[in-house]
Amino acid sequence: MDKRTIEAEPDNSRGATVSCPDIQLGASYHKDRTEFRVFAPTAQGVMVVVADEPAGPHGLVEHHCAPIGHGIHEAIVAGDLEGKYYAYKLRGHGFHPKREIVDIYAVCAQNRYSRSLIVDLAGTDPPGFREHRFERRDGLVEAVIYELHVRDFTIAACSGVRHRGKYLGLAQQGTHLVGAPPVTTGLSHLVELGVTHVQLLPVQDFDNDETSDAKYDWGYMPVCLNSPDGWYATQVPGPTRITELKAAIQALHEAGIGVVLDVAYNHAAPRAGFEQLAPGYYFRKDRRGRFCNGSGCGNEFASERPMARKFIIDSVRFWVNEYRVDGFRFDVMALIDIETMKLVRRELDGIDPGILLYGEPWAAEKSPLKAISNKQRTAGTGIGAFNDGFRDAIKGDYNGGPPGFIQTGSRADGVRAGLAGAGEDWPTSPGDAVNYFECHDNLTAWDKLRQTSPHAPIAIRERMSRLAALILLTSQGAILLHAGQEFGRTKRGHCNTYNLPDAINRIDWSLKRRRAGLYAYYRHLIALRKDHPAFRLTERPQVEARISFPRSPSERCIVYRINGRRLRGEAARWLLVLLNGQPVEMTFPLPHGRWSIHADAERASTAPLGHVEGRVTLPGHTGMLLMR
Repeated sequence: MDKRTIEAEPDNSRGATVSCPDIQLGASYHKDRTEFRVFAPTAQGVMVVVADEPAGPHGLVEHHCAPIGHGIHEAIVAGDLEGKYYAYKLRGHGFHPKREIVDIYAVCAQNRYSRSLIVDLAGTDPPGFREHRFERRDGLVEAVIYELHVRDFTIAACSGVRHRGKYLGLAQQGTHLVGAPPVTTGLSHLVELGVTHVQLLPVQDFDNDETSDAKYDWGYMPVCLNSPDGWYATQVPGPTRITELKAAIQALHEAGIGVVLDVAYNHAAPRAGFEQLAPGYYFRKDRRGRFCNGSGCGNEFASERPMARKFIIDSVRFWVNEYRVDGFRFDVMALIDIETMKLVRRELDGIDPGILLYGEPWAAEKSPLKAISNKQRTAGTGIGAFNDGFRDAIKGDYNGGPPGFIQTGSRADGVRAGLAGAGEDWPTSPGDAVNYFECHDNLTAWDKLRQTSPHAPIAIRERMSRLAALILLTSQGAILLHAGQEFGRTKRGHCNTYNLPDAINRIDWSLKRRRAGLYAYYRHLIALRKDHPAFRLTERPQVEARISFPRSPSERCIVYRINGRRLRGEAARWLLVLLNGQPVEMTFPLPHGRWSIHADAERASTAPLGHVEGRVTLPGHTGMLLMR
């Protein structure tokens, strides 16, 4: 395939499924041979370098790769190559014949070396990994997802975790706040909180020095997207990264928690092999030949091209089949064309429809891609999208902008739209929306409250936080929590902490003890959500038939009512959520009957906290959940 043909492919692939070779790329290990296949369509010759070490000449042998069509080159090398390292050398116009290039399909990258480790993946499984069972839930609306960064979650000394900041730290059960045994931390905290999934910030190999803690990173500059990163492993060399990530996934599964990977397929670090193996193919360029930059990270992946599309689909399949992950969160999903996203959904459905798929329905900068995966295009496809409008309505604009409902009672219409889970244009049904008001980006909710309400006492901020939790956890759609928001996590006012130190990013588990009431409120609301299908409606007709917003006593208050009659599994006939966003108390008249209280200004519970009839008065910045 020559360069002219490559450049024509994007136009041919728009809006339609384009076939590409159904062939396994990368290094396929067998005991008696290893098969190497690489897509390098403009290379006049390809060699695979096999050596005994990640750099240097010891044991180095070069093997010729033969072209087999579609721009793919193949070499089958006899013998048991487990434990050896490999990379590619390309010959032809624009290639340096002595330069070693990392394989984009590598499954075990080795820090910053171009050579990757050849691994018998079956031998990397922890005991029982293939046999352990985990039952996936049905659909996004069943999910309460907890977003965490592997290092942040356990790096604090007070976490009580042995392997702090590592995959194995995430796998450890039975940990608690140092000096306070009743306060669980780490995995035990997740079980106690009751979340259904964890969403891991990128664990795919990224552009970092895995041996050093000097430079913190979130991991959004990927290099080898099929390999775990070694920064979170107890040993950087060798296959430890694979075994320990699998151990963490297994431990989460055994605790009843699914694992979602945050994947950055929309761009790559310059050190990645894409442009080096196939110049001009994997990334979009403008008319002047410059990389387009819709990602804001220097380039954007040309997902609409057949072999780029194949890479993404191959990769998600690999992570599900080899690591048994339960979902994917696509970073800057708008830059992945909608046809590719639909094909990813189809691929996952063929494995298990319970595998989650959702992402950010926006780009960082302007992109030439027309068929972007935005909210309107993903609606109704089984691909969820982040509900940023609901986020801003709850607590205000994400960084330095004005406040939202929980501070002032403003933006009530935006809160109603998020609660309902279905709108005129988006979402078309609750399964389209991932509802949240805090994530790793931007100010934490606690820091947003400090910015918008600088003179409010801590007790009032906690009250606002409970109100936000009540809104979120009674809304229709999937739920996403940011690690630590359940006890008021702070990043000291920093809004973009991707390269800031542990002192800013780590989870301070002592906050869980200091804000025990806020944490308990979250825990009980999650339990209530799980107990009541009325908060997990799946279809638009259900929303239209069961949800209403009766008149409220003020434009800065909301009355949210759900009809639970004849809803399968629902014990309550009626559920009523009362929300007072303004700072003064408000009295709400109640529908006829005796109502049980399941959440008020301070507490939440699956068992009734009391009963009320006629009317209730809510203090400022509070809510109430009633059932009858």
